Amino acid sequence: MNTWHVNVGFNASASFAEDAVFDIGAELEHLAAVLSVTQDLNAGTVALTIDAESWTEALEEARIAVEGTLQSHEIDASVTTITIQSEQAFQDELHEPVYPQVVGYAEIAKMAGVSRQRVRQLAEKKNFPRAVIRTAQGPLYSVHAVERWLESRQSAGPFVTQTKTA
Repeated sequence: MNTWHVNVGFNASASFAEDAVFDIGAELEHLAAVLSVTQDLNAGTVALTIDAESWTEALEEARIAVEGTLQSHEIDASVTTITIQSEQAFQDELHEPVYPQVVGYAEIAKMAGVSRQRVRQLAEKKNFPRAVIRTAQGPLYSVHAVERWLESRQSAGPFVTQTKTA
């Protein structure tokens, strides 16, 4: 027997009662259900934990449980999405950071082998990556975007601007 984590998305033909959300959660409690619904109460997602031999069995059990519970509460809904993960994939995802890896001027300077002042100058150029977060200490950039930008800069030539002299 394996543990599977299944998310079932659904759309309802009409808004349902707010109390129904709590009732559905209670009815699916044996599957460790967590519900999230849209503000207008006409769509949502149910996250379930299911023990089954295979992912196909887990998927079918989740679909039947969600559809049956919605119908028992007189909610006319159709399943729109189903995603499934093994226990290991679920745990791996939990360990991934929620926010992107970011770097500031000091880290970029170290990566590029230049001063922080030079990085500030380079950041003003149009082809420099956009900041993904702005803090009181300054902008933060996606480390992956900066790495790609550095690769393109290194293939284009040195970091110093060459001027033509007569």
